[in-house]
Amino acid sequence: MINEVTGEIEDVKNASSCEFYVTHGEKEKLRGKGIYFLRMTAPGKGINPSGTNDNEVLFGEISNHIVPVLNTIVNQVYKPLVEKLEDGEWKMCEIDQKKEFLQTFDKFAKELTEAQESFKTSIKLESYDEDQKKNLKEMQNKKLNADLIPSLCRTHNKWQETIDNLLTEINTAKIDKEAGPVTEIEHWKNNMRKLTSISEQLRTENCRTVCDALEFIRNNFPD
Repeated sequence: MINEVTGEIEDVKNASSCEFYVTHGEKEKLRGKGIYFLRMTAPGKGINPSGTNDNEVLFGEISNHIVPVLNTIVNQVYKPLVEKLEDGEWKMCEIDQKKEFLQTFDKFAKELTEAQESFKTSIKLESYDEDQKKNLKEMQNKKLNADLIPSLCRTHNKWQETIDNLLTEINTAKIDKEAGPVTEIEHWKNNMRKLTSISEQLRTENCRTVCDALEFIRNNFPD
């Protein structure tokens, strides 16, 4: 089941039946491997349940560390293999098509590397007090610990301060007027990495727990 306050997926002990739920994944993150299905038929058209659906439904396995895994596969497996292909191995592929494919593939590989680098930053949103975890779970039973709200608010305010400082830094940073386009591109890429890191952290269980708990308190404990 999903804890209404923390958003965590919790095991149901002594349950007589299993629970099935559908989620878009904003709050409930993968714990391990998952499976995805993608219907390829036109909108409104169903699939044929009596036969194989290889052309109608795409499916596969997805990891909870999708960016690092995909980056490793593309840059350390596929890219070296493609680069080692001899001219004769391209068969009927025309020179212009080969060139276009290699350029597109190389661009995609670089974007994956940059995406992984965006997670590496010194800007961290601190975790909430683990001692409050028990109090968070008890809120579902309408039990509110007096120390919980100040603790969550302090954590939330520190996040706000960190984000405000980052935005101020980005807005006030200046690029040397004599710097070339490469320097300016790297400057904005660096800013993008910082913002992406903050955005991803705000989607983690840590941040979602605090935000959801404060919203739950506001809606259920108006006084």
